[in-house]
Amino acid sequence: MAEESFGAGVKNWLVKKGLKAVVAIPPLHRRLNRKLINSYASATKVRPRPFSMAAGYTTWRGLTDRRYSGRHLPEARDYNATLPPLDDVNALFKKTEDRRATDTSLLFPFFAQWFTDSFLRTKWKEPEKQDFAENESNHEIDLCQIYGVGEEQTRMLRAMEGGRLKSQIIEGEEFPVFLFEETPEGLKPKPEFDGLYTPDNFMRVFANASDDHKRTAFAVGLEHGNSTIGNTVMNTLFLREHNRIAGELAKAHPDWDDERLFQTARNVCIVILLKIVIGDYIVHIAPADFPLMVVPGMAEKEHWYRTNWIAVEFALLYRWHDLIPASVTFNGETSNSATLRHNNALVMKLGVEKVCRDASRQLAGRIGLANTADFLLDMGVKKHSIDMARTCALPPFNDYRRHYGKDPVRSFEELTGDPVSARKLKDLYGSIDRLEWFVGIFAEGYGKREMMGELLKTMVANDAFTQALTNPLLAEAVYNAETFGAEGLEIIESTSRLAEVIQRNTSLQDPMAVGFMIRK
Repeated sequence: MAEESFGAGVKNWLVKKGLKAVVAIPPLHRRLNRKLINSYASATKVRPRPFSMAAGYTTWRGLTDRRYSGRHLPEARDYNATLPPLDDVNALFKKTEDRRATDTSLLFPFFAQWFTDSFLRTKWKEPEKQDFAENESNHEIDLCQIYGVGEEQTRMLRAMEGGRLKSQIIEGEEFPVFLFEETPEGLKPKPEFDGLYTPDNFMRVFANASDDHKRTAFAVGLEHGNSTIGNTVMNTLFLREHNRIAGELAKAHPDWDDERLFQTARNVCIVILLKIVIGDYIVHIAPADFPLMVVPGMAEKEHWYRTNWIAVEFALLYRWHDLIPASVTFNGETSNSATLRHNNALVMKLGVEKVCRDASRQLAGRIGLANTADFLLDMGVKKHSIDMARTCALPPFNDYRRHYGKDPVRSFEELTGDPVSARKLKDLYGSIDRLEWFVGIFAEGYGKREMMGELLKTMVANDAFTQALTNPLLAEAVYNAETFGAEGLEIIESTSRLAEVIQRNTSLQDPMAVGFMIRK
């Protein structure tokens, strides 16, 4: 065992040395960067997909109407009719111990939830009418978290002066403005934000909200923007970054009006987010220590350069609730992780920098079965997801492995590498070929240097690359100083990590003190 460990260590050292040598030579770096991205972007068939949630077979509406979520594989309704009871499957996710990630910090799930909530927007319907077929997504990475889902909502959030977004100063720090105001009838949304969210989404989020929650809720682009302190921190950081960039552009271009300043700052911020997603977020998910980068115009030359369309599987595979540990510690005080919800007051009290620092010093949970925090399981997050997968009649796990060019797993033991989990799954499903995809992607075992199983990682990377790098702002004809201003282009080129945005918008001196990798 010692010799094997030594051999693996030598191999890892040689790989790291080799990668560093490649990165030191820009043409080789770009070539390997393209090769790695293409390996995941080409892992399955490219869009347009023949199937969508518009019908159980190929239709013109299903090929063109993006109000319906896409889907990778056709319906498997006969298979879904034979699955084990929902409550029994849900019990697989119940936390049995507080298993933590190896090196992933709590800042990672903060960013992941905030990032994915912007485009994974399955339309809410009354329970008896819910079919999960439609979505409210723009299908783009467009920073609607701070800009809203449409131009009407964007105008509500703009200060209409200096290209800025509306903001306020609390204890010396810039935050979004509040959504509610005191009236004789109690707390009501400010009239200026009438229509910021659809009535259904507003009621779903705020109908039963406490006055304390409403009193500290910020006016941001999405109705769930105040749901966790992670969402609040990220919204605040990118609002500050937008307003900071608008100020830099205004100094450099005194002849630009509010509209041009706003639109240019918006362009810059969206590309900054894209660079963070590829160069920081995806790099952390990938097991290889290779600095992936955004190369403008690269995707246009590839066969997978197609119109974005979010698939129902993508909306489900991101249910990474296991990343939230049983307890969290902020400002030296440890509490149940339920304290992460509806707690803008904590962010305002501690400040954005302190929350980011503390989140970067503690391990996130480990993705997998039997590790979902009790308060989340009580909210029904996994049960709802399993129900969604079944309502959408998704095929079994091994069908998806084949779809992504991978060999099917032959047993539960091979899948999990854990005899306890394997036995539970076998008791429920009998045969590995009957295993549900949603359960399988979380049951799949993985090594210490990784943060998720093989199929889940492949599906995440495939969707991330093919739907981030197709952004129109990265097109060869668009990516230039005319679009971003010379100053904005310089900011973009100097940004690759979330830590740099945090440093520019707080008092943080050392960017290594925050990040997706655990900081002690």
